[in-house]
Amino acid sequence: MNTPTRTLYSPRVPRTSASSSRRSSLLPGLKKISSSKYSVSGRSNQSVQVVCKTPYHVVENFGVSLPMLVTEALTFSDRSAAVSVCISTDGWAWFVCGRRLLVWQYKQVIDVERHRPIMNSPCHELTLPPSDLAHKAELVCVFTAEGSQNPSCIAVSPEGTVRYWPSVQHEGVSVESSADLQGQECHSLTNLGPLGCVIATTTSTLLLVEPRVTPAGRHAVTCRPLRTPHGWLGLGGIGRRVSSLIFGSLPTSQIMETKLVKVVAVKGKGSSNDWFLYVLSEQSLQKWVLTPDKEKDMEHLLYECEINKMVRDAFHETVWESCAGTPAELDVWMLDMQPTEGGVMVLAAAVNTPLTPQLHYALGKIATESSEAPTKFATFCPLKNTTGFYRKEQDADVNSYQFLSLGQSAYLYNQKAILAVSSTASYNEDTDVIEFMGSGDRLLGAALCGNVPVFFSKIYGLVSVSPADISPHDLLNSSMSMSDVRSASDITISQLSETGLNITVTEAELSEFTVNKDMTTRLKAAFLHYIKNRKDHSESEQILRELFPDDSAEVNPILDSVVVRLCRDLINDAPMSDPRWADVKPGGSCIGYASLQIEHQLQDKSRALELFIVFLKDLKLWDRFTAVSTSAGIMATSYVLEDFAEKLVAAISLYRLQPEYGQLAEAVLKKVLLLREETPTGGLNYQDLFYKEVSEVHQFFQVVANWTEEIVQSDRQPQEVVMLISQINTVILAVLQEVLQCRQQKAAMFTPSTSPSPDVCEYVPWTAAPGEAGLKDSLATLQDLTLRYGARSAGEIMIRNQLYDQLVNIIDIILDGRKCQIESIRGTNKFNMMLQMYERERHEILEPFLEDEEYERAAILAEKYCDFEILIKMCEKTKNKERLEMYMDKFSEQGFGKFLLARYMQEHKYGDLLELYLQKPKPSDQQDEFSRFLKDHPSLSWVQDVFTGEFKQAGETLQQLAKREQELVRRKKSMVSLSKMALLASAFPPSMLEKDLEELNTELELILCQEDLPETVLLANGYDQERLPVLSASEIIKLYICDENETATEADFKKALDLLPYIKDEFEQSEMRHTIWCQAILRDKWDEINTDSPIDAIQQTIFFKVVDLMQFFGANPDEVLPSLGRMLESPELGTLRESNNFKYLLRVGYEYVERTTKDIQIAES
Repeated sequence: MNTPTRTLYSPRVPRTSASSSRRSSLLPGLKKISSSKYSVSGRSNQSVQVVCKTPYHVVENFGVSLPMLVTEALTFSDRSAAVSVCISTDGWAWFVCGRRLLVWQYKQVIDVERHRPIMNSPCHELTLPPSDLAHKAELVCVFTAEGSQNPSCIAVSPEGTVRYWPSVQHEGVSVESSADLQGQECHSLTNLGPLGCVIATTTSTLLLVEPRVTPAGRHAVTCRPLRTPHGWLGLGGIGRRVSSLIFGSLPTSQIMETKLVKVVAVKGKGSSNDWFLYVLSEQSLQKWVLTPDKEKDMEHLLYECEINKMVRDAFHETVWESCAGTPAELDVWMLDMQPTEGGVMVLAAAVNTPLTPQLHYALGKIATESSEAPTKFATFCPLKNTTGFYRKEQDADVNSYQFLSLGQSAYLYNQKAILAVSSTASYNEDTDVIEFMGSGDRLLGAALCGNVPVFFSKIYGLVSVSPADISPHDLLNSSMSMSDVRSASDITISQLSETGLNITVTEAELSEFTVNKDMTTRLKAAFLHYIKNRKDHSESEQILRELFPDDSAEVNPILDSVVVRLCRDLINDAPMSDPRWADVKPGGSCIGYASLQIEHQLQDKSRALELFIVFLKDLKLWDRFTAVSTSAGIMATSYVLEDFAEKLVAAISLYRLQPEYGQLAEAVLKKVLLLREETPTGGLNYQDLFYKEVSEVHQFFQVVANWTEEIVQSDRQPQEVVMLISQINTVILAVLQEVLQCRQQKAAMFTPSTSPSPDVCEYVPWTAAPGEAGLKDSLATLQDLTLRYGARSAGEIMIRNQLYDQLVNIIDIILDGRKCQIESIRGTNKFNMMLQMYERERHEILEPFLEDEEYERAAILAEKYCDFEILIKMCEKTKNKERLEMYMDKFSEQGFGKFLLARYMQEHKYGDLLELYLQKPKPSDQQDEFSRFLKDHPSLSWVQDVFTGEFKQAGETLQQLAKREQELVRRKKSMVSLSKMALLASAFPPSMLEKDLEELNTELELILCQEDLPETVLLANGYDQERLPVLSASEIIKLYICDENETATEADFKKALDLLPYIKDEFEQSEMRHTIWCQAILRDKWDEINTDSPIDAIQQTIFFKVVDLMQFFGANPDEVLPSLGRMLESPELGTLRESNNFKYLLRVGYEYVERTTKDIQIAES
């Protein structure tokens, strides 16, 4: 391990004697320090593994690099925000800030059975339950259930809301329960393995949280208080019932509260499934045993000891024995507790105020293996150099210290420093102090990982502290890859040799390559020169200048094609050190992979590819990339190289799965090589041939899909088919999920420096490419078979749920690839068409989840890929309006609200729409969006105006809608009536509303005339009485006077005449008046009228009855009647106008009307 000459921790205080007066900030008021003390500056360099070396200890970066989400959260979180971190012993860590919970795997996990590392999981973000108090990491537990590959998570809000995620990969799938704490606040959540977790409140109440699966296959979580044995008396047999710690039913009366300090869980020894729970409070220590055996008491309180008295006695005996006074005069604090061999270790502090304000700290071991309550410490060691002066206002500082116990060593820490001490040493033993003094830096959490103390620094992330002569990696007995501690650009030739990448070309061969006419060989020579001399690139640059002059071609320039060929050679190269390949004579890349093991060969190829990419970037070739043609289309060159990297990941993952799925893998490999027409020779086997051609690894998945299709069509039993599909999916998903993780982690590495035009190029990852080049068709086949012959055919609930989970993951991979492709062509002419196709395909493969009532699984995918149609249908089917409103908040920026509004309008669900938005207040952004939507849909905007009291605006909107309404007269009548009501309800004076009200009354009168039309007339003219459209005044008049209105009377013709004022055009009005009178004439047979008594005769005609009726209602006949001359010449009368009898009677009638009118006028005057 290389130690940097200038560490990030700079020595501030040299090692001194006990009389040194240098102050320390680790503990409050420290006067003297006898230690080697180092502080952390604000500088950081993650590529340096050793962060600091003191004379006694080494501080190093630990584990893999922090995920970007965690780094951003640390960087941009408010200084006043409550930030906390927890580190578990099984390789998981989690970060809490506000309601954000970030979970990631910090340690490279080794599969013991297969002796191989498991690829780390990506960082997952979850949302904690709502709370008025600050969340903290101590109230979160991340664990991996037995038989599960993915971790689960339980989180508790300070008020007691429990949220359980069966898998942290699916943030949207969780269940909740509530712990009835009656106002108490949660302190911590402790993992009890398969038994669940224990919630401890600040006043020492304990509750057991148990995640489970219901008989219906649904996840659930229960919460219940631990039960105290009936009549149990504690406190060392003093004879008083325990009231300081509350178990069982929570009290409703006032009791003496005991402040909780720490809860520790320890698994029973050997094959025992029991768990022991230690609860430390200010006054006492309790030991519980919990067992999974339901036939016995699941929890039992073994004993309780009065630890406060034990601490007082121990401090008095070791520190103040020679002084006057009694132990009762001491003030003591319980600070922390950790498990240790044979018991627990307690960190305590004490001050003898009557004698001196000097504060002392000590570590005491309590033996807990006996069934009897302990009465004294097994060992009790006051700590040197931790004394200070106590002031009452410093109580919070005193209680901030915690520790880690490791054998005979202990590491005390607070937010600013770590103090390494001996937990069994004499009082005069020296200590080692390391301070974290960088600007904004502080320690946020700590844990033991294996045998290594690990701390989380806000600036440096995870760091380990180990003795100077021992590496933490030796303690862990694990290996970390080169990429875990340094970037690809830090690789040197010596490091390449260490990793097995030996250059097998001589100087003469290298010279020959340099002048070779083949461009791929010459690029290979430049790469080898680069490896040979990483500091001087002159030879490589000279070759590249000759090889690749500037090329401005858009697609398939020589540079891109040659780079892709050499890259393919790198990943398809045969191991030169394997004699079995001697006779095969492969066209290798001249990077001789030293290992004879396939897995190590694949890992070496991956490292070689990374180095090749560094070479391309260092020599500025990467910036000149454009695109190349592939079987899937034209793609940016960097994306083609990314496909190669992903296929290496797939090959490594697939090989690691072979020991477990040997028969399946072997059968598929043989089919793949049969497809390639390859046969093992010279001692080589199927695995050697298959894993050499990494660029063709996708053929494995294609063959598996075809084989699965053959299985479901065979005569196998349905349940056998179900199990085979599940097994095949397990293999496929394990591989492809690691590929997707690689794609996410290395996205920045393969991003093109200059993106080619999206009109020419598109990004189609090999997992989404159609045909023989990719997995699109194969994954679609697996998805279909898993649904029809797997999930829907499974008899057992557990298998059915497993298959549906696999189906979710398969579809996730399908949609991820399609989404990548769609995003790459955004802004092009074909984007909209491709997007519509994608949305249609997305909906088709998610719809079956709704059909099968797998709503939560549908939600996982629909939320991730923004299928709003599926989300809305799901909420409608489950009648879950709260979830619909949640989606409106969650996807507000993605346009969910606009989509929902448009869908409701399209389906005419106006009531649902208005109820959703008007039933209860919405956030301002949603309300603004609704208002903008209503402006384009005035048929709904008036409802909002009514709700907001804007009655005049509502009335005017309805009036405008009524004017435009032509489809239904019934609807128009409602609009006119509502408009009139709204105007009358407004606060405006009648004078301001007079014109509008007059127009509305006119509209209502016209509508009433239309409603009076005989039904027979409407039917005869083709109108549906139930769907009667809005008719104009002219159309209504024509219906009143038409021939089909056989029962028309003078009243009908009077109505027709009354409608004339509604015709605005004067000419049209004049013509319509003439038509009405003509139709009135034609209603009678004038030739058959007896002329002996002409006056009596004409009074029986419709024409003159109308005249009488008009005159009766006050109309002047001179103004109403048309001119006699025009009537006699009207072509509408046909042959009647030639009848002398008609002419005579009409003239008599006109004369009679004229004389009668004059007589009336004379009489009135």
